[in-house]
Amino acid sequence: MGPSLSLLRILEDVAAVPAIIAVLATDLLKIHQVQWAMERFKGAIKKTFLAGLVVLVPIVITILALLWLFRTLDDLLSPAFYAILGKEIPGLGFLTEIVIIFLVGLLATNVFGSRLLRFIQDFLMRIPLVRNIYPAIKQIVETFSKATGSTFKKVVLVEYPHKGIFSLGFLTSEVQMNQAQGSGHFFSVYLPTNNLYLGQVALFKVEEVVFTGFTVEEGLKIILSGGTAFPPSVKSQNLKSLP
Repeated sequence: MGPSLSLLRILEDVAAVPAIIAVLATDLLKIHQVQWAMERFKGAIKKTFLAGLVVLVPIVITILALLWLFRTLDDLLSPAFYAILGKEIPGLGFLTEIVIIFLVGLLATNVFGSRLLRFIQDFLMRIPLVRNIYPAIKQIVETFSKATGSTFKKVVLVEYPHKGIFSLGFLTSEVQMNQAQGSGHFFSVYLPTNNLYLGQVALFKVEEVVFTGFTVEEGLKIILSGGTAFPPSVKSQNLKSLP
């Protein structure tokens, strides 16, 4: 009886092995499912957090930049008002500067005021150090001012600096170049090299310029976004001359 009982128990234990394995497999599957759910949960948290950052960071930076600009401009005239009034009024310097800018704009848009401003500009051009700085700053402001929005006429692609490499640029004017072998028709293209405010101008033959069909605003957005706003496809246009 003894050996038979031992053998029977062994057989029972062997028969229980598949059930034990099934239980272990079920437990492992549950653990895997929990791990997968945790990974998915962490991924969702990370994705949601990054989405919040994408929305909030530009807003916060914009608010901080505006606050910095407001305080900087306000501090320019605040000491003068403090000396006059004997107390500091936040925002008074900033509002005064807005009024001054508006009044200068009124002067610049009438005959007498434009003559007066021209006289002041001529005077500045006679000052040795100022005459080297003022024209460059004035040109930059006028170039990127909406009041002179016609400066950039078209958004184009040109092979620059090497063949096979296309650079985004802004067509600014047409140039007729007179050479010994004959005259040629060229387009002047501004190529930004550092965001937007720094770049260089190059002349390209008409057939070397690809017109993208983008608006100037779309071109500026592509440049300032580092190319992330570039559309997936470009519909080129061929123009013999500017409209």
